[in-house]
Amino acid sequence: MKKLMSIAIAVFMVTAVSAQLRLGGGLTMGTQAGFDEDGEKVGIGLTVKGVYPINEKWSVSPDFTYYFPTGGDYFDVNIWQLNANAHYHFYEMTDMGLYALGGLNYSHMKWEYDDGSGFDFPDDSDGEIGINLGIGANVSRFFGELKYDTTLEQLALTVGILF
Repeated sequence: MKKLMSIAIAVFMVTAVSAQLRLGGGLTMGTQAGFDEDGEKVGIGLTVKGVYPINEKWSVSPDFTYYFPTGGDYFDVNIWQLNANAHYHFYEMTDMGLYALGGLNYSHMKWEYDDGSGFDFPDDSDGEIGINLGIGANVSRFFGELKYDTTLEQLALTVGILF
């Protein structure tokens, strides 16, 4: 009987946690997340996001962004970011909200070189930890965020939907 009761409590807890967790995704535009022969440019990526409310004012929001590869004639650049943000909700109505965000960011970049000569250039990669600061809004299931991340030293605008 105790085992059955423990299993029932565990199932209830998992159901309660999953009912509060919202998952979704969207498009991200980063001002320094793309490269070409002339240097840095705007990059576009896909973001997968989760939001878990802690109480009425705070929520945690991990997300992952993969920027589409960019480059030039002789190189390709791949960038992805893993973010762990906290949201402070300072304005909430039934279907609208406004929040500040802050958190940690891990950005990873990989450069691949090929000049067509047949010489095998070594690939290079680098990762860096930084900070995110920004603001966000949600209307019904849709959200928008504007944040500055210190690793790429860029502004990133994300728009998407949460379920």
